Amino acid sequence: MRIALTTDGVYPYVLGGIQRHSSMLLKHLPVHGVELVVFHTAYSESAIQAAKNLDGFSEEIKSQVEHVFVEYPKRAKFPGHYIYDSHNYSKRLLEKFMDQDKAFDFVYAQGLTGRAFIEAKRNGRSLPPIGVNCHGYEMFQHAANLRNKLEHLLLRRTFARITQQADYVFSFSGKIRAIIGNRLAVSSDKIIEIPNAVEASWIRTSCKPSRRKRRFVFLGRYERRKGIEELHEVLSRWDGSEVEFVFIGPIPGEEQLNLPWVNYLGPIFESESLKKELDRGDVLVCPSYSEGMPTVILEAMARGLAIVATDVGAVSGIVSDANGYLISKLSVKSLESALLKISSLAGHELDELKKASLKKVSKYTWDEVSLDTLNSIQSVVFRK
Repeated sequence: MRIALTTDGVYPYVLGGIQRHSSMLLKHLPVHGVELVVFHTAYSESAIQAAKNLDGFSEEIKSQVEHVFVEYPKRAKFPGHYIYDSHNYSKRLLEKFMDQDKAFDFVYAQGLTGRAFIEAKRNGRSLPPIGVNCHGYEMFQHAANLRNKLEHLLLRRTFARITQQADYVFSFSGKIRAIIGNRLAVSSDKIIEIPNAVEASWIRTSCKPSRRKRRFVFLGRYERRKGIEELHEVLSRWDGSEVEFVFIGPIPGEEQLNLPWVNYLGPIFESESLKKELDRGDVLVCPSYSEGMPTVILEAMARGLAIVATDVGAVSGIVSDANGYLISKLSVKSLESALLKISSLAGHELDELKKASLKKVSKYTWDEVSLDTLNSIQSVVFRK
């Protein structure tokens, strides 16, 4: 099959869950014989040059994948400019797509990148089946505050339209499937349910014993929906004598707590370095207001960490009382309660949660999920 993958970035040139997911499709779909063409972008000058060269990917992968770099349009400055900018970018993607000499069997569109494709097809242009993956549908989940809620309202119409008008919709399980099927009324025959995954090389063969002084880890960007404010409030109440807490990700200096037992490591891009840092941890904390199926949770499980997370998106499919604590609704009180419970466990009790994470994540490897993705695409392309 010849598949076009359109995305607004590939990790590590652009940070984010969609971008990490795109990099995994780039690496794994060609292994199954797919002729993959990736249409992507980047933003900073250094990232643009690296993205154009696919720096960091092996020579084998570079030889298997064709990629087309598409310059992102100059950003507008009015409220809601993201929708406007992404639409212009989608139009550029479509132009580059139409310039290709060979036909495609399927378009796999990440986020809003498929918008211009869907519009063109509805206007009579001959295009292959278009499947969109909007991942977390955060704008249809709980908002952290009024500003967050207003941002959601600005995004809902566009995401609803692209989801309803696409030929197919890639979905995670749980509450994401419910948003797509129930709230957005997409028929089940158009929904392709595929989980997120982790590379098999990430999965440890066994867990490290729990530390006497429990080490908690937060891994992610500084966004209001990530629940960092609530987490900071909980940590500011603790004395830190029995725990350590590490933040991995770009957390602004002015937002950081000045506590001797709380460390901010900044972003870690290199996989082996991130593995080593996670291996020092006991518990990953993911107190988000909204999520899809977070890669960070799967990666932490693969390194043998227990998980504390909120019951949002598809998280309940990978986190339960077997491998951690699932918070029904995020608040300072509920988060503190979960952290106190898991920090008070005996070493052998915490070790059982960590072992359960390893066992659970073994079902979510990119070797398997990429093949399931291809089989699902083939089944709809050749359905007739």
